This record gives sequence, C-alpha cells and structure tokens, in this order.
Amino acid sequence: MFFSYYTVLFAFGLTVYGRALSLECSSCSGVQDMQECNTTRSCSDRQVCYKKREYTGKVQFDLGCVDKQHCGEYAKIPNGTMGVSMAGGQTQYCYECCSTENCNRNLCDHTHLDGNWSPWTSWSGCDVTCDKGTRSRVRTCTNPAPQYGGLNCSGDSIEFKLCHRQLCPVHGGWSEWVAWSSCSATCGVGMQSRTRTCTNPVPDRFGDHCFGQSLEDRLCYPGQCISVWSDWQSWSSCSVECGGGFRTRSRTCSNPSPFISKGTCPGNSTDIGSCVHVKCNTDCYEVLSKQNNAESGVYSVKLWKSKQTIQVYCDMDTDNGGWTVFQYRFNGSVDFYRNFTEYENGFGNLETEFWLGLKSVQEMASQGKTELRLDLTAADGTTVYETFQNFYLDEGPNYTLHIDPGTGTAGDSQGLSYNNGHHFSTYDVDRDANSQNCAVSRHAGWWYKSCSYVNLNGEYVTPGTKRTNGELGGMVYNGGIFQHTRSLKVVKMMFRQV
Repeated sequence: MFFSYYTVLFAFGLTVYGRALSLECSSCSGVQDMQECNTTRSCSDRQVCYKKREYTGKVQFDLGCVDKQHCGEYAKIPNGTMGVSMAGGQTQYCYECCSTENCNRNLCDHTHLDGNWSPWTSWSGCDVTCDKGTRSRVRTCTNPAPQYGGLNCSGDSIEFKLCHRQLCPVHGGWSEWVAWSSCSATCGVGMQSRTRTCTNPVPDRFGDHCFGQSLEDRLCYPGQCISVWSDWQSWSSCSVECGGGFRTRSRTCSNPSPFISKGTCPGNSTDIGSCVHVKCNTDCYEVLSKQNNAESGVYSVKLWKSKQTIQVYCDMDTDNGGWTVFQYRFNGSVDFYRNFTEYENGFGNLETEFWLGLKSVQEMASQGKTELRLDLTAADGTTVYETFQNFYLDEGPNYTLHIDPGTGTAGDSQGLSYNNGHHFSTYDVDRDANSQNCAVSRHAGWWYKSCSYVNLNGEYVTPGTKRTNGELGGMVYNGGIFQHTRSLKVVKMMFRQV
C-alpha cells in the first residue's frame, strides 16, 4: 500500500492530540438492494470502509470495515477514496475501499451501469384465424442498456397469453377403402370395384369436401371361360297375321366374356317354330262373325286361295251386315270408263267411289255359296234393292257372271239376269254377243250380252236426267219399273256368304 503524505500527516495529527479518530462505515452482508442497508459500525484503527459487489445469479452487496492492507495493491485515495483499479471494467465482481464516514454506500457505482427493461409493447394480434391461439408482447433491456459491466435485465423479454377465435372449419377426410367387390364374371375378364367415404372426418362448418374419387374399378381375371350357348332370344313375330305361319329365335355360341375368343357349341343357333293365329278373315262376312259389333268401314282381309291381303269396304248395316262392297258410286268423282286391266285389278278409293276388281271378287265369291245385292237410289231419294242367289264369277280372263233370278223391290224383268252367263267386256276387250262393241256404246265395262238393260258402270250424269248420247249409256237400271233410263243418284253392288 502506498499512502499519500497528507494522509500520514492527518493520522499523525490525531495521535498528537491524544485520541484516535474512529471511522464509521455502513455495515451489511448479502443485501440485494442498497436501500435495505441501514446499519453502521465504527471501524478499528488502521481500517477503512469497503464495499464488495458480486453477481452469481443475483446481485449481492457486502459493506463494512476492512484493514487498509486488504484493499489490494491497487488501493489509492483519490479525493478521499481508496479502491481497486477499474481499468478494463468489472463484469461480475467489484471490491473498493474508502476512508470517509459511510463512504462505502456509494462505492462501485462509477464502474457499472445495470440494464433496465423498457415498457412492454402492445399485445400482438392472435396468431391464428380460428380456434385457440396466443398473443405476445415484448420488452427490451434498453432503459438503460447495461454498460461498463453492468448487469443485464432479469426476467423474460417476451410474454404470452391465450386468445380465442371462432371454431375452425372441419375439412373432410377419406375413410379407408373397403374391400374389393366380387368379380362381375365367373370366367374370362370381369370388373370389380371398391369404395370409400368422406367421413374421416365428415366436412363441417363449411369445410372442404374430400378431393378425388369415391369409387375405384379394376379388371379381374377369375379364369378361362368355356364356350357355351347364350340364352335363346325372344321369338320373332309370326310370319303371318292370321292362319298358320312360322317364327324364329336365335342364340349365340360365345363365352360370357367378350374378351375371350369364341368356341364351338353343339347344336343349332336358330330355332324355328310354328305359330297359329285365329283363322284369317277372307271377306266382310267373316269379319262380322268374329266382331258382332263391327261397324261399316275399311277392313283388311286375306283371300282364301291366293293368300293375298287386300283392303275392302264392309257394309255392316244393310240387312244384318256382312256385305263386301265391290262397287260404289254416288257423285261421279271417279271415271268408270276404264280398260280391262283396271277392271280386273280395281280402281278408285275405298273412302269414296271405287271398283274392287274382278280378280278379287271372283276369288272371294268362289269360297262358298254367295248372294249378290244391288242397292239403288233415285234422284228424289227413293231407294230399291235386288238380291241374286248363287252369285259367282268364272276365273279370268272372261270372269263370266253366274246368278239366279233376282228378288227385291228393283225388279228383274230384263234386269241383271239378262246378262247371266256372259263374259265381262271393256272398250279394249270386246267379248259381248253383239257385232258392235257394247262397252263403247254403253260407255262402261260390264257383263254385256247383246249389250244390256242394266248399266251400273255407265257414265254418271245429273241424277234423274237421261244421257243425251245414248240413254242406256248412263248409270241406269232399266230392267224393271224403277226409273227406266233416267240416271240414278247412288248405286252399290255387294256380296256375302250365305
């Protein structure tokens, strides 16, 4: 220790005057706050005040009296203070001495500046948008910052607290795939599938649905197929609408899978069977016999010999019905001055005026005993009729007329019976017994003998009048007392089985 001259002189002066000056110092041990140290003590001779500051996890102060030589080899007394050199600063430890009353309370303060916390910042926003999260706030050790080996701030620089938002959406998740289904085929190639559901978890609170497919398919191969017949297909329609016909059905020789090549199967791929329908209607009489409430109109019939299907007009009202109409005239809309071929095959319209055709009439009237009926209407509306039994025609080309004498209200004196046994003639096929062509003079086609008194296919003139170019060339029935050569208004010729 090196003491200054003034110190020695001061100490000597005290001794000279016969009393020693006792130095009073603050005295505490292990305090953390200097404000807690209120104790003092009187030091012995050759002692000074000291202060020791330590930091070992926390700050502690020791204050009291100490022999001067214990202040260390760097002790000195600047302005009445003794202490250790602070060159380079102290970080964890400070030990200083001084020699004035209670001077040790203020020691070590000039060598360090402890840090202090700044105020807390405002709480941050919640760190989540839904459900539970946290808010935080921070502070810094800058009020002031530690200097010259001063202590850093104690405590945390960041602080957290819980925050609550609305419940989060629940996004859907796929369940596990279920087991693959059985193969769709027992051999060859088939398909099998498996599924999963969006239930792990189920979407809730506007959460997203699962992405991807809920169904998965794959090929399966249970084994090679053996060629077998398929089931028979449905029967086809019968080859005829009535009577006896045939129908077919088919099957295929194939494997259950189309991916395996076909083989050979025993047996036939086509089956033919008979189909029997009700007896075909061959004329209007048979239509009525099967349909008691049948009304007049157009019907389909199948000719009994040629099996040809034709349309006919049936009168189901006159004399208990069942009449097949083969000639009908009422307004002159159809010209009946036709060639032989047209009379043979028919012409006109079944809904208006028409001639059915000699070929069809001949076949239909030949299947059994048949009667012929003529219905005649005059200009004033007066009506008469005449019927003829055992009506039939020879086969073509002559289509000779055969009838018994007529009965009825029209009269048959030199009527249609006059033409019995004679061939059908037209302007291009002359088969009458006259040296002239009766079909030309009578302007019609008919069963002319030496011409005729009945000319129902003649020219249609104003009903009730006479044809100027040959009276009998009109549509007339001059065989009795009815109208003579005055042209008729309506004529209908028809037949039925008896």
